[in-house]
Amino acid sequence: MWQGSDIPEMLDFNTDNVIIDNLLGLHLRNGEMHITEEERNSWNNPYSIITYAGDGLASRNIALSLDFTPKWGIIFGINKTPAVTDFDNTSNYNYFAVVTNRGSMQGASLNGKTLTVSSSPVAVLGNEHRNMNEAGVNYVCIFFA
Repeated sequence: MWQGSDIPEMLDFNTDNVIIDNLLGLHLRNGEMHITEEERNSWNNPYSIITYAGDGLASRNIALSLDFTPKWGIIFGINKTPAVTDFDNTSNYNYFAVVTNRGSMQGASLNGKTLTVSSSPVAVLGNEHRNMNEAGVNYVCIFFA
């Protein structure tokens, strides 16, 4: 502490500034007290909706132009039920999927900001047809931060 008779020295100022800089830096980097820019964006934009038109390709990547990297999402065909069962041909046609960056339903996957969708004219996994990219079908995707 300064006394009235003390003569200020540069070392005193420099030492005090280092202490202040270190404490302020620790405070600003404290992840429990402060949120990251990505967290702030996810709170301000908790979801995003996009659409795409199926092109009939067996597999296709769709780059997502979102303000955040989605953690999960749902995809469904417009004017399609989630699944259609053809009892005569013992086949099931899926038009619904849940995607995450850690795993997804058959027919769609999510890797960061890339959505991969597929369609299978030939049944896979028994009698299942993946129809997440069927030509002429429009799809809605809702992604969540």
